Amino acid sequence: MVFKQSDYARCCIDITDKGKKGKTRIPKVRILEDEEGSKEIELSDDPYDCIRLNVENVPCIITLSKIGHRHVVDATLQEEACTLASLLVSVTSKGLLTGMKKVGKGSLDPESIFEMIETGKRVGKAVHVSLQEILNKEESLGKQRQKVGFLG
Repeated sequence: MVFKQSDYARCCIDITDKGKKGKTRIPKVRILEDEEGSKEIELSDDPYDCIRLNVENVPCIITLSKIGHRHVVDATLQEEACTLASLLVSVTSKGLLTGMKKVGKGSLDPESIFEMIETGKRVGKAVHVSLQEILNKEESLGKQRQKVGFLG
């Protein structure tokens, strides 16, 4: 995929990154010790004998753009052209704000920032729920999952 440098592309990449981490599996490792005290690492031959990474606390980045007296989430390129300033908020699945960055040449008043943060928290929690549902659905398929591409 080729993305133009914009806040929308940044959010897409962030959600894709979290989704990929959520699908990442680490093989179960066992350390065996013989009578002599030497240790040996054993990996299972079963490709499904793995642990999935927990991405529950990995934040998602939500971009909110100020246009006039309102704000929009993940502005299109046309909306970005009218944007005074944007606020990127990093939100966990519990709605905890972990980071914030203002971008753009315009200014934001404190009331607008507060409203944008609250919207970002609400949207961020919804994004987390949707992404987790997709990851859980794929996890439940197990070996029946349709493989796509040569790395499937």
